[in-house]
Amino acid sequence: MVFFLVVEVKLLKDNECRINELPDEVLSHIISLLSLKEAVRTSILSKRWRYLCASISNIDFEFGAIPIANELGFMDFLDSLFISRGRLPLRKFRLRCIRFLNNREAFRLRHHANLDPARLERWVCAAVGLGIQEIYLTFRLNQLLLPGSLFTCTTLAALRLRNDHSASGFQVPAKVWLPSLKILDLYNSMCFSSDDSAERLFSNCPVLEDLVISSYMGRIGKGKLIVSNSTLKRLTIESVNWRNHSSFEIVIDAPNLVYFKYAGCEENSHLLLNMQSLSEANIDFQPNVLNQNNVHSASALTRGISNIHTLHLTSTTLFCFEKLGVPIPLFPNLTNLKISFWEPFLGFPGLQKLLAQSHRLEILVLELRSGADIDEPLKWNPDHWYELKDSGASCLLSLKTIEIRSFDGSEDEVKMVEYFLENARVLEKLEIQIWAEIEKGFLISKQLLALPRASQKCRVIIV
Repeated sequence: MVFFLVVEVKLLKDNECRINELPDEVLSHIISLLSLKEAVRTSILSKRWRYLCASISNIDFEFGAIPIANELGFMDFLDSLFISRGRLPLRKFRLRCIRFLNNREAFRLRHHANLDPARLERWVCAAVGLGIQEIYLTFRLNQLLLPGSLFTCTTLAALRLRNDHSASGFQVPAKVWLPSLKILDLYNSMCFSSDDSAERLFSNCPVLEDLVISSYMGRIGKGKLIVSNSTLKRLTIESVNWRNHSSFEIVIDAPNLVYFKYAGCEENSHLLLNMQSLSEANIDFQPNVLNQNNVHSASALTRGISNIHTLHLTSTTLFCFEKLGVPIPLFPNLTNLKISFWEPFLGFPGLQKLLAQSHRLEILVLELRSGADIDEPLKWNPDHWYELKDSGASCLLSLKTIEIRSFDGSEDEVKMVEYFLENARVLEKLEIQIWAEIEKGFLISKQLLALPRASQKCRVIIV
């Protein structure tokens, strides 16, 4: 795009170049749609274009893509870019400072680019002063320096921070007020220095809607992560643990939450949940050690998600609930269910109970090989399916759509499909994604399409 723009401006005379007739606001918007590298190339056109380049509203750059020998020059360039724009507003600042290198074994190794932490702090401070709306930073620094002004920025609507250094502490200042922040994403080894620093950050975002906490690691304090926010609509918590604590609590007080994703579970974690408006959940409960210390968290999860409409579970979650003796609750409102099998046949008894207690289920998605070895067939016991029928599973009276993914056509899997076709009397669509070579896939398709169907409306789709 830039190449043709440069050629056009160079070849046409000033009175023939229509693009120069556009106002600065329009040209600045066009340049903002380019990558920073392409935007800088337009500055060679004229003094006017040099000014326009400095006025771009988005600064988006891959620092790790800069040759190591040019890193200092790039940091100098970014300094000058902030200086030359004066007081012109900045909408988005995105900087990715992770470098990928290939070693002799062809593994991808992650290294941090030689970024000066003081400069990063200065750039963020400058962006705040320019009315920044979105900040996305990915880096690897053993000391994370963020200016206090970032936590009182009245224009900031989205903040995503990823630090790949596990020892780094996330310092939240005493004063926090982010009145416009709607998206907060803290990903991969973000550490808070104390319990109250995390609570202070989350509770002082009065319009926060989307919060992601991944690989959170508490450092000091009582061992408690508190997420209390009445405006929060979407919450993701993954791989949370606490240093120097044998047990810790995760407290969620979000009465207007509609989506909740929870992955992982440390041995002695405890969940306290207030999510009365929840309608969708994605749960991957997989403690490092399976013992009675996990019963509290598992029970809290099942209570917290019992009124949802859409649920995504892993087979590991069902297996853990079964081994811990945590009963599968009734799901009176559940209409959409997805199960991902990470191990062959793991968690099937739990699935059987779940289907038997889902009275309004309309959509069922089964991912048969989310994590299993591609060469290892899934051993489905056909008797399990008929036990489900004998148990009076009411889902068979409401299921309208079934999707089965990674289907390899084994005898047991074919019997599973046969069971659904024979017993789901209002089924409208059965879609099967075959995981096999073309010739084998053709034979599997022919076999499946010949199976009898209880529902006259049912369409069998093979993909």
